[in-house]
Amino acid sequence: MHQLHPVPPPTSSALLLRSLWLLFLLTPITGTTDSAPTPDTSRPFNTTLLFDSGAPGYSLRNCSCSAPVLDCDEALANSLCRCHTVLRSALPLAGLRDPGQLTVWVKELWVLEELLNRSMVGHLHLSFCGIKPMHSQYLALLGLQTLRIHSAAAEAPYRNQEITLLPAGGAAVELEALSFDLSSSFHLTILDVAVLNGRSALKAYSVVGPPFLRIFPLAPSSIIFLTFIGLNMLS
Repeated sequence: MHQLHPVPPPTSSALLLRSLWLLFLLTPITGTTDSAPTPDTSRPFNTTLLFDSGAPGYSLRNCSCSAPVLDCDEALANSLCRCHTVLRSALPLAGLRDPGQLTVWVKELWVLEELLNRSMVGHLHLSFCGIKPMHSQYLALLGLQTLRIHSAAAEAPYRNQEITLLPAGGAAVELEALSFDLSSSFHLTILDVAVLNGRSALKAYSVVGPPFLRIFPLAPSSIIFLTFIGLNMLS
């Protein structure tokens, strides 16, 4: 069993910094809203596509796609991509570890709760393909850099939205001036899945500060970016 070793007592100034998050920056993040998703032409297209299929609530299709697939078109995905079925019982309990591009088509909430929650995903594309609207439910995502949202809901005014999760330029300069290491930063995103309904523009705010070392075992010069997306408290 892994044992936790006590952290040596820091200096009084460091303790104050880490305990109170003396550097506390609430930074709004702006996103884009388009009539159609913007393709990324800077690198070859290669993405993992996951969606529930077959008997409701029992399995997922896991596809590797080398070309874009129209959102929620399962027949096209099975035709263009290399796909296989994964049983719900075989999903990793600790979440996914995918630093690349991941696309998830969502019909039911369990896909998000059991597949994505606590996952480490670099570039995430979420498409809502269901009928009933999603109610507020929060997911924790690690290492998220970009988020794209598509909603197939009939009356969704915001069908396609995209957001890049980076610290504002002024905040980054301030952090570097205080000798914080941005290259070893830790990113945690809290996402309200109700954004999949496409009823409002994406809103995101980040809190930036040094880590609590007893909770996040990072280097003292590291920082945490805690981002909230689509929460009711931000409306």
